[in-house]
Amino acid sequence: MPDVLLRRILSRGDLPGSDGGIYNPGALLTDEGIVLLARREIDYRFTPIVHAERIVLDPDTLDVVAHRTLRPRGYPEGARIEDFRLIEHRGEVLAVHTLVHAGQIRPMLSRLSGRHIEPAGPMALPIPLDLIEKNWVLFEHEGALHCLYKLDPLTILVREASGSWRVVGRSDNGWADGFRGTLSNSANLIPFQGGYLGFWHSIVDRRYVQGAMLLGPDLALRSRTGVLLDGRRAAPGHKPGVLYVSALVERDGRILAFYGEGDAHTGVAIFDAAALADELARHPFAPAEPVTVRLAPPNMGSLFRAMGELGTLSAQADDPHIWVQVSRPSLAEVVERFGVRGMSVRDLRGRDAFDYELGEG
Repeated sequence: MPDVLLRRILSRGDLPGSDGGIYNPGALLTDEGIVLLARREIDYRFTPIVHAERIVLDPDTLDVVAHRTLRPRGYPEGARIEDFRLIEHRGEVLAVHTLVHAGQIRPMLSRLSGRHIEPAGPMALPIPLDLIEKNWVLFEHEGALHCLYKLDPLTILVREASGSWRVVGRSDNGWADGFRGTLSNSANLIPFQGGYLGFWHSIVDRRYVQGAMLLGPDLALRSRTGVLLDGRRAAPGHKPGVLYVSALVERDGRILAFYGEGDAHTGVAIFDAAALADELARHPFAPAEPVTVRLAPPNMGSLFRAMGELGTLSAQADDPHIWVQVSRPSLAEVVERFGVRGMSVRDLRGRDAFDYELGEG
């Protein structure tokens, strides 16, 4: 595993009005320096009073050389905007960030304009969404803005000239099967090794773990590392165990992975870029060859018997990948609660045949 140096950039309370933390920054390398856009909270009540703090770092020393608060305009009254991920696209500095409003949590796209942050267009993706959506990340590919929505199934969309989004790829790959928690994105992708570098995260025993991943120029998942950063190393904060990478910058042979720490502080993990590239090369990704199951139990007794069979299948495999298509959506949560190792409920409706048909009759 490559060596990594962790360094604190800003602590809670270092800037005026940051008693609720200053954390989860986006980042861009500019002529001005490394520009961060962090979430600044005045306290921990999580009211609509939250600020987008623009911070400039000296790119050589990573010291803070300037900061100011961007004024929001054009957002719904009472909305919160938070957790900004920055990207430069066609001469504009854009941020994909979370909008909390009217009982929903949704990412949206904004632009930084002088001393303001304002909406830049909808993020209405043409796919089924949950009530709470986070961790959408962006990257530029062949001159167009792309969104990496999910890692497994690997789901990528492109933004059309009209501002609408179109799915350009969706493929189940089995990466998520080895995680007890959710496998999620962390930071906007940056060009690296002929492809695009990103970070993944999951939650293990109530702490965040993070690693790197690389898309190839064909937007296929080329490689992914194991855990590079563990929330065990996070300093005490409002949320123990949280070390959350939110931005990546490459400069002078280093990868700077900026992160929020404990929902309180901003820090950076510094990797040697060549060592990180070597680590990725040691872990090429191959999609899983799963056992596919169509599950259609007429009653709870049939469901329990079917889940017992799936448990046996899992126990017989060293590295199980069991993909289940349920007969009705309401079954998905129930099936996943059984916690069968390597099993995941997936949308497999396009398949002509399944390895097993369980629960019928």
